[in-house]
Amino acid sequence: MVTILNLSRFIQRHRGATLALLGGDTSFRNQVQALQKQTSAQFEYLQCLNNSAGKPLADNDYEQLTLGWLTIIKDWENDDLHHSFEFHSHLLELIIRITRQLSEQVLATPAGLEHNEALRSRADNSFTYPLHGLVQTCVIDLYELVEYLARIRGIGTHMAVIGHTDKELGARVTFWLQEFRYRKERFDQNIQLISSQYLPCIPGLKSLPNLNMKLNYFISLLGHEMDSERTFQVPSHKLFLMGTEIIDGHLAVMDQASAVVRDQLYAMNQMMLERLSADT
Repeated sequence: MVTILNLSRFIQRHRGATLALLGGDTSFRNQVQALQKQTSAQFEYLQCLNNSAGKPLADNDYEQLTLGWLTIIKDWENDDLHHSFEFHSHLLELIIRITRQLSEQVLATPAGLEHNEALRSRADNSFTYPLHGLVQTCVIDLYELVEYLARIRGIGTHMAVIGHTDKELGARVTFWLQEFRYRKERFDQNIQLISSQYLPCIPGLKSLPNLNMKLNYFISLLGHEMDSERTFQVPSHKLFLMGTEIIDGHLAVMDQASAVVRDQLYAMNQMMLERLSADT
């Protein structure tokens, strides 16, 4: 689950840099080429990890992922802007669908406890049930929140490159901003419901107020440029880097939450082994 989400951040960055390059800013070329190599390496790592772990990621899902990536990079320099955006976004939507499936597998009640009600109850109540809320809020919901912000970064950077607001793209950004604000408000509310035992292990949550200030400035700056009748004044690289810093701050929370899930599941497995050994 963690590895496939790591893959997504490379694809998100590749989308943004590609949109800037397709808009005419050749200074993004080196970044696009580097991201292509990094993303391809992530696919190879994902395959190796999946094979060594008994293939929790189905072959069909992996094939769809690789096909999506190959579609993106094939003759990409001749792609229409809209096609490039949709190719990337479709692959990212596939990743979140697979992530949901993997999270359900990971947090399922451990098999083999049908005849040990006490142990099954302890595993569920002490480990799997509390983790459901953490995964939903700090992994799934946060990933979807970041994806809206990554779309805004990509299209916003493209508009900064071409120097003006495209009517259709501007309408998309406006919609994404509305959806982002709604999801951000819901995320902030759900954070309050996370079990307090996990909070010390997710220090990135303490950085969110500062990130919110940067986020508000980023959104305000982009909105001002879009509404202005003059050409974009903010440099494309500045907009891209501002968005990336905010995205990375939120992804740090997701990484830390994923580490909590990993550690808690390890502790659960150790507890089960000890209890089962004591019973034999």
